[in-house]
Amino acid sequence: MAAPSNIRINPFIGDGGTTNYVDFTEVHIIPAVSPFVVRLNEVPQKKDPSNMKVVYMNETTGAPTTTALTEVAATPGAGEFRPDYSTNADGDEDWNTGLIEFSSADAGKSIQVSYTGMGTLAGVKNNRFPAWWLDRGDGSDGDFRPTGNTTISGLKQYRSVFIPAGVTVTVSRWAILQCQGAFIVKGTLTANGQGAGGGSANGGNGGAEQAYASAGGAGGSANGGNGGAGGNLSVYGLPKTAGMGYFGKNIIVAFGGGGGAGGGGNSVTGNGGNGGAGGGCIYIISLGVAVIGSIVATGNGGGAAASGSLYRGGGGGGGGGGSIFIIANTITASGTISVNGGAGGAGGSSGSQGGSGIIFKKELGEL
Repeated sequence: MAAPSNIRINPFIGDGGTTNYVDFTEVHIIPAVSPFVVRLNEVPQKKDPSNMKVVYMNETTGAPTTTALTEVAATPGAGEFRPDYSTNADGDEDWNTGLIEFSSADAGKSIQVSYTGMGTLAGVKNNRFPAWWLDRGDGSDGDFRPTGNTTISGLKQYRSVFIPAGVTVTVSRWAILQCQGAFIVKGTLTANGQGAGGGSANGGNGGAEQAYASAGGAGGSANGGNGGAGGNLSVYGLPKTAGMGYFGKNIIVAFGGGGGAGGGGNSVTGNGGNGGAGGGCIYIISLGVAVIGSIVATGNGGGAAASGSLYRGGGGGGGGGGSIFIIANTITASGTISVNGGAGGAGGSSGSQGGSGIIFKKELGEL
């Protein structure tokens, strides 16, 4: 009988079970505020001397450095770490839960930890939160460290994420980004204009993405050259396709509605402007998240109207802002997180600005 893959001590083999240790490498962010403690995804095997290795990550490239931290058995100082098994809690020299303490001098830094895992603790699930808030995937998509602009979409299951400064990662429509370790954004993660499409010139209504028609902006009147209305948030359930059934129910995805087009289109009023597309949807479910750059899902601006022989058509309405969900044990955000609606386009009557979307941030703390 085969044991489950996450059981490191196999009770079905031998007289007391046999070990099946696995080597792990994880990237974590040392919390910016006290307590400066990181929890590994598994309980590390205790050896003497220790086989645990901790190194700093390069804060520019996201790659591990050769600068190692020193293991200590007392309160750590700068460049040191203390595994909780060095505390010999309750008189048990092998006791440990996978917690590592660091110095306040290293707060906010990212580190890579290499260790031998012995499995997860029994009963670590927390019923205070929905189960999917704690689902950080299986890491099957590896470490995501793009060196140039790229596009992603759908469900991704990363071990760690580092988007360096100067690099833009575009989310096509929507993405659910699960991450077992650190999720660091120093560049740009964007779903701008990836939601519902804007209305076509001369009064077309903006798109609403299978939800409520009011979420798309209304087009301006055809003969008056009126500006298009701005789009608002459009919410609907994503079907359980492409591996999305792991939530156990449909996922709620919120796109920005498209802006309505400006009116116009005859010999008196020139063509109205197109409506702007709404923002897309980004989910981040990770152990730790640091936003130094920007995460954005804004609506696009409405198009400007063309000039007519006598009057100008209406400007297009701005697209509605999309949605950004960030759920992690620790969240630091010194950068930009935005779901603003797009500006209305210029015209004989300017288009309206799109409505703002949703930003949901949930810091779970130490579980």
